[in-house]
Amino acid sequence: MDTLSWSGPDKDRLVHMAFDEELDRYRVLAYLQRVDGRYREHKLYPHLDELQQRLQQLLALREEQVRLRDALPKRLIGFDPEGNSPLYAPLVDDGLWSNVEAMLDFSMPGIKRMLDLGRELRDELCARIRFAPVGVLPLSTQEGYILLCQGREASVYAYAVPLYHGTPALLRYRSVRTHYVTTCTLGPGRSYERIKAELVKAHRQLPNPATFVFETDVTLPRVETFMPLAKQLVYELIAPVSVPDVSLDRTRPV
Repeated sequence: MDTLSWSGPDKDRLVHMAFDEELDRYRVLAYLQRVDGRYREHKLYPHLDELQQRLQQLLALREEQVRLRDALPKRLIGFDPEGNSPLYAPLVDDGLWSNVEAMLDFSMPGIKRMLDLGRELRDELCARIRFAPVGVLPLSTQEGYILLCQGREASVYAYAVPLYHGTPALLRYRSVRTHYVTTCTLGPGRSYERIKAELVKAHRQLPNPATFVFETDVTLPRVETFMPLAKQLVYELIAPVSVPDVSLDRTRPV
């Protein structure tokens, strides 16, 4: 991830030191302003995950900086008889250490603040989502259907949860794979149970698929917010894990 360009995640790079400290600060501010604009549009993802990754990488960089400074050879200049310890000359700072530290001190508080704002917004939006299973759930819930409902329209997605190992707990909901199936219009003769029956008839490989319906009374961007939140809720229900950052036990009748 190139932290100073703030153009997107890059696992091969973390910080690319530039010579213009003022420009680097403007880049960070521009990135945070762009994320704030997405929040105002209720677009949470991928920004929440990206901010979490950036913060973790910057914290790791700070720890590595301290470790490297402690490991550098130092010139012995004396001995402290009271403390019974050697005395070393201070390291000469060629500008690199101070530049990295200055950027960390400037960037991390803003990232942490924006991450906290995003989490608060996520919790507020989750509180506006009602979700429940449709019909009787089968013994196996690793695959089935998700119905995203806003107004009278229900967007139907098939989902599957393959088993992945080594995924960070906060990102495990990404293992829920989905693909679009159809869009249905709800009405007196088109209930959720009727939609599920139609899906079973059209896709007989799942005679009793796990089906979850999500309703909200606010307009949520489907790709950036509604679907990621639905994935988290489904994952928390069918594959419970201890994730302190995600508290989404909001199953309600619909």
